Amino acid sequence: MLPAPQPGGKGGGMTRSTAVLMSAALLLAGCGTVHDNPADVRTGSGVVRGVHDGELIRWRGLPYAAPPTRDRRWQAPQPPAPWNGARMASASGPACAQMPRKPSASEDCLYLDVTAPAGGRKKPVMVWLHGGGFTEGAGRDYDPARLAARGDVVVVTVEFRLGIFGFFGMPGLADSGTYGFQDQQAALRWIRDNIAGFGGDPNNVTLFGESGGAIGTCVQLTSPGAAGLFHRAILQSGSCSLRGLDGNLPPDNPGFTFFRPLADVARDGAGAAGRLGCAAVACLRRLPTEAFDEAYAGFGAGVYDTGLLPEEPGQALRAGRFVRVPVLTGFTADEHRFTLGLMAMAGYRITAKEHPELIRTNFDDRAEEVLWRYPASRYAGDGGLAWAATYTDAMWACPILADRATLARHVSTWSYEFADPQAQPFIDLPADPPPGASHASELPNLFEVAGREPISSDRYTDAQRELAERMVSHWTAFARTGDPGWSRDGVHRLAPSGDERIDGLAAHQCDFWAS
Repeated sequence: MLPAPQPGGKGGGMTRSTAVLMSAALLLAGCGTVHDNPADVRTGSGVVRGVHDGELIRWRGLPYAAPPTRDRRWQAPQPPAPWNGARMASASGPACAQMPRKPSASEDCLYLDVTAPAGGRKKPVMVWLHGGGFTEGAGRDYDPARLAARGDVVVVTVEFRLGIFGFFGMPGLADSGTYGFQDQQAALRWIRDNIAGFGGDPNNVTLFGESGGAIGTCVQLTSPGAAGLFHRAILQSGSCSLRGLDGNLPPDNPGFTFFRPLADVARDGAGAAGRLGCAAVACLRRLPTEAFDEAYAGFGAGVYDTGLLPEEPGQALRAGRFVRVPVLTGFTADEHRFTLGLMAMAGYRITAKEHPELIRTNFDDRAEEVLWRYPASRYAGDGGLAWAATYTDAMWACPILADRATLARHVSTWSYEFADPQAQPFIDLPADPPPGASHASELPNLFEVAGREPISSDRYTDAQRELAERMVSHWTAFARTGDPGWSRDGVHRLAPSGDERIDGLAAHQCDFWAS
């Protein structure tokens, strides 16, 4: 319950009625805290009570929408039910239902966490969209305490529907394929309406994400419904033009895209419904969560030709149809070594002998030039490292830099390369082949990531910890001013040895890949 105003005693203390009137006046004036307790904040649904954590206050498990379960499965997010009294906000909500199964994951997952410096008002707000290719992951796995405290910003981590629960479609189903992206917009609207009470500035919101979260940020850049909901964007290891090339996971994995037209998704959804014994969505909504395990992964792409996303985002970007905000975008120096490590974990190593065969299979008439540009001899005879460098450039670095150039025609843009050769990988990859600065390895520099050793541990050197400090400074400077603190020319390389400007197009042979 709300703490009751205390009646005045001797010495001229205020009366109970005066205290109530003053509290009401503060709320009407736009102050969201209750009775001068900064951990109690009034939202549109009711009061939430956070937890003091040193110089920070944390509010966890805040509902930004009603549970998307039963009749609300595959519907646009609805407002959360209001409550009376103070709702304790000491524990994060569950991760969204996903495959492979995550402990305690649930369809009832539309919650967010707010981490803010205690005291102060109108601080920059950073809204994090987690990675996982729209099929896995959780915002709760990224602790932003260091980012919030060192950068003096309010950080919000968001859960949104994934896989078949977020991107399913079928004929006649309203908003087919857009539910996960609608969740992201609903969270941004909640932030616009409520974040001032947590010390944040609703007119200075930075949307940022990595991998699938970066692609989600791209979606919001090109979605008409997101206009005005954020004011800067950071895309880490993802872009509107990112797609999986043929052979990106040997030996014969076909290419893939993160976006599909509505007609294709509706067709596939009707087929999946038939296999589940349902002819109508009402039947599907009565099935338990686990009934969708087999069909889950078939719906991990965003859907365009819809009201939320009228056209494919890469096309929209090239046509100049996107939200005009400053953008920071970048990648890791060895993105595709993450995939190389996954293959090694499965017992598959690309040898110097196999490397040319894989390239010839997947690059057709360009194969010989690819082999000339990325010979195994350049990587100490390691065919796997040569293969990973090829895909790092062709699939990650160059499309990201191409999108940066497209954005730069209209808005201020900056780009970076994370280049710590001893970075902690996002999961426990083998030491051989060396993971280098693999996909997602920059994240422990910004967050304490679940399952990863913190930056304060012996895993990191002083030089690596100093790199993490610089990254927090750059990221939060961008959130504060729209400028990370380096030149817009070239690519800013971030490494333990120091920052430097490089010609990213030349370093990653982008003229060749663009030809």
